[in-house]
Amino acid sequence: MFAIVRTRREIGLVLACLILWPLAVPAQGAFEDDENCLMCHKYPKMGRVTDDGVFRSYYVMPHVFSRTVHRNVPCRDCHSYIKELPHRPVKVGVQCDSECHSIKNPATGKRFSHKPIYAKYIRSVHGRPKNARGPDRDKPYCVTCHTNPIYNPQEKQLPEHIVKRCVVCHEDRAFVENWYKHTSRRIREVKRDSRQIVQLCANCHGDQRLVQRHLKAARLEGRELGRKYPYAVESYLESFHGKVTHYGFKKAANCVDCHVDQDDYYLNVHFIRPSRDPVSPVSPERKLQTCRRCHKYADENYARLDPHPTSDIQDNPFRHYAEVIYGWVGDIVLVMLIGMALMETIGRWRDGVIWQIRKGSSWWRKSKRDRDRVI
Repeated sequence: MFAIVRTRREIGLVLACLILWPLAVPAQGAFEDDENCLMCHKYPKMGRVTDDGVFRSYYVMPHVFSRTVHRNVPCRDCHSYIKELPHRPVKVGVQCDSECHSIKNPATGKRFSHKPIYAKYIRSVHGRPKNARGPDRDKPYCVTCHTNPIYNPQEKQLPEHIVKRCVVCHEDRAFVENWYKHTSRRIREVKRDSRQIVQLCANCHGDQRLVQRHLKAARLEGRELGRKYPYAVESYLESFHGKVTHYGFKKAANCVDCHVDQDDYYLNVHFIRPSRDPVSPVSPERKLQTCRRCHKYADENYARLDPHPTSDIQDNPFRHYAEVIYGWVGDIVLVMLIGMALMETIGRWRDGVIWQIRKGSSWWRKSKRDRDRVI
């Protein structure tokens, strides 16, 4: 139950809310809003500008939220710090390792939570607390990658024959429809495709201002970063894997194909470790095994190939000198072509040719050196 409010300002706000209460009835088909949070959060312009100058929207679209995986979770199961109405400004926000008070795991009977995944994430190279400061603030939190996904958006209507069959025993049609949406989404392939994964990773690893901040912080703190960290995205896009992925080939390796242990993908995708860690699939101890997921006949020499090629002389001297040589060859060929064109132009000028094209050629003119080409 919400706490009793005492100040005049709070009493006035409560009275205003009570007057507007009848207008806050959820639209048909929306999720159940028992505590009437939509009384305020249903307005599109609901939000504020933070101290950092960032606009934070608190607008909730009932017709969209009612079709998401969190539709049955009451608002204050996650926003448990809200104790009064109207509530005070939020300073902490939702922690993704919180337990739900009203939703129980049917397998264990315990309160549902994301603690097993959160425990993996917090020990990964991306792990950070919700209100991190300094360089850790740049790391992705749960909501960076996970929005509130919609159940099977491509499925406009549930298959009636399946619903009717389940209702025979379960009797409750609403329960059957919710169960079908949840299980059918999990059974289907819901991972992002390769291009989406590369784009998601590039949002941070391709941001040079972010990269430079972390390089500077690592130097000051004496920490070690990955050798390819400064140009991970750029070098991947230059690789064979990156080029064919860019053009829509779905079987080429993307970021998580190499950096995530595939044995338990949906859990280990939250536990990415640096390449120097023996646990990482791209560590020297496990790199060959990782390559053999796709390249069955790969050997140790194959595993030495660099999946993030660069032209830096210290990193890849062969590639560096190859690019230098090809650059010189291209420049020389271009200069020779321009020189040949100039020599031909001078020769025509000496023969008395002017810049006039007749019948497809500029040679039709009487020559000063008895080389007439007049028709």
